[in-house]
Amino acid sequence: MNAPRVMVPVLTLRNADGSVDHGACGAYAERAGGTWLDLFLVSGTIGGGETSTTEERRRVLEVWTERVSPERLLACVWTPDDLMHAAECGVRPIVVLRSHADATALGTFLAQLPAGAFVYSHPKYSPATFTPTVAAVARQAGVLPAGGKICKVSLDDVAQLRAATGEPFQLYDGRCRHVARSVAAGATGVVAVPLCTLPADLPDRDDAVPLQRTIDRTQSLIDARPGLQERVEMLTAQLVAGEPAW
Repeated sequence: MNAPRVMVPVLTLRNADGSVDHGACGAYAERAGGTWLDLFLVSGTIGGGETSTTEERRRVLEVWTERVSPERLLACVWTPDDLMHAAECGVRPIVVLRSHADATALGTFLAQLPAGAFVYSHPKYSPATFTPTVAAVARQAGVLPAGGKICKVSLDDVAQLRAATGEPFQLYDGRCRHVARSVAAGATGVVAVPLCTLPADLPDRDDAVPLQRTIDRTQSLIDARPGLQERVEMLTAQLVAGEPAW
């Protein structure tokens, strides 16, 4: 089994008045860049991207690109302006699939994405999601994205997506509850929200057992929180506690 690659959705750190704390975000980015973690998803759901303003997302992405190689970043795209700014920053976009009525509409949308783009597929945001059938049609038409964060899928779905997309597609399972099994099923890697706290004891990527143990430790705390905001507050508290200077 190949060593799993890990995508980490990062937090957007804010001041007490709700404004983005650019200094803290910068320190966070510098610390993240010093880890082996492969990809950092900026302004995703856990980072409050959906509810942030366009200007907040723009500035947070700039803070990260000043400190982390753009090849390790994904800019979450919620609006056309986000897509334009990702291009300006030289960061690969990961485009949220939103409100596509059916597979045909989704296929048309995929054909409009820039080369190298990822997709972020979650049934919360669109009735039509990135299914194996959609992937196969897109591949046949030559409009398959370069990769994607695919959420709410089973291991069987992962295997079918791999068969439909082919090996070059960077397939990230939106779950991280069974890293080794996801990779064995065909995933390139997993999306690990628990690792957004950048634990000091982050194990090496090559052994999935301690990596899974580290993920599970925080995942249990996430599961105990009733909603997104409570989870973000808990993760932020963990992150700050790990770096008192912030």
